[in-house]
Amino acid sequence: MAVWFSAGKVTDTRVCPEIIGIPLCYGFLILFIPILIMGAIEVRKKGPGGCLMKAELIEKNHESKDIVSFVFKPAEILKWKAGQFIYYKLPHKDPDNRGIIRHFTICSAPHEGNIRLTTKFTYNRGSSFKKALLGLEPGDELEVFAQEGNLIVEDPGSKYIFIAGGIGITPYRAILVDLAYKRKVNDIVLFYGADKDNIAFKDLLEEVSSKNPGLSVEYVFNPERIDYKLVENKVYDLKDRLFFISGPIMMIKNIRDSLIEGGIEEHKIKTDYFSGY
Repeated sequence: MAVWFSAGKVTDTRVCPEIIGIPLCYGFLILFIPILIMGAIEVRKKGPGGCLMKAELIEKNHESKDIVSFVFKPAEILKWKAGQFIYYKLPHKDPDNRGIIRHFTICSAPHEGNIRLTTKFTYNRGSSFKKALLGLEPGDELEVFAQEGNLIVEDPGSKYIFIAGGIGITPYRAILVDLAYKRKVNDIVLFYGADKDNIAFKDLLEEVSSKNPGLSVEYVFNPERIDYKLVENKVYDLKDRLFFISGPIMMIKNIRDSLIEGGIEEHKIKTDYFSGY
C-alpha cells in the first residue's frame, strides 16, 4: 500500500515543477520502487514493528487453576515500559486461522530482565497457538518483537484507581512491581474482579501492599460487579484520580460507561482489553 501511495505522489504532476518534466518523475519512480519493495519485504521478515528476537523458556508455573505463567529469557537485552505488551511468534503444526503470532502483556517489570507471559487457558476450546504455548518446556524457544501499549504510569505522583477483570491483572503485576522497585507507590487502589478460587498473584499483591502503604487492594468476587457505585463506596476522592481498566472488552465498556455516567472525565480513563484467545 505504501509503495503505491508513494508512486502516486511521485507521478502527480502537481508536485513536479514543469521545468523538470514528467519523464524525470517517471525516472525517479523507476529508481525508487525497487528500493521501496525491498524495504517492505525486510519489514515483513522482521515483523510489524521491530526485529524478531529469540527468547528461551526458562520457567513455567501455574498461578491458579487455569492461569499459567511462562518466563522467557530474551537472547539480547530487551527494553520496555511496565504495562506494555509484546508480540510472540510461535510456529507450530496445523495452526488455526488465528495464525502463529499473538500479543500478550509483558507481565514482568523492566528491571526483572526476563519476559513473563501470563495467560488463561480454556483447555477444551483454546487456539492452536495457546495449545502450542502450553506444550512448551524449559529450553524451548519462540520469537518476540515490537513492544507496544500505553497502559503505563507516566506520573507516579498522581492518584490512581486500577481496575482488573480476570486475566486483566497482568499489566498491574508489572506496574506495581516496577513502582515498588522504584519506591514510587504513591496512592493506588486496585480493584481486582475474579472468581474466589482463581486469583493470580495474590501472594505478590499482598507482599507489595504490606511493604507499600500507598497501595490498597480490593477483591471483588463473582457475581459482584465493579462499577462506579462500588468504587465510590470504597474511595472518596474519585474526581482527583486517574483510572486504568484492564480485562475483557465488554467488562471494560461497561465499567468505562459507568465511570463516565458518574462524572469521571473521559481523558482520565485508560483501557487495555483482552480478546480472550
